[in-house]
Amino acid sequence: MVEGIKKKILDYLTSNKGKEFTAEEIARAIGEERLNVVKAQLTRLIKDGKVIKTDGRYKAT
Repeated sequence: MVEGIKKKILDYLTSNKGKEFTAEEIARAIGEERLNVVKAQLTRLIKDGKVIKTDGRYKAT
């Protein structure tokens, strides 16, 4: 279940490459109500080197 959310986040960010989004905007866009799950998956994607965080906003690498 959580793995699907991680894929949705990465797909959303890569389809909007170059744009930056807050965690709340990403959660709303992928249809996930649990913001803490989205933030946790964003943290994992940052560690994997697939997402960059700048000033509380996230974008695909």
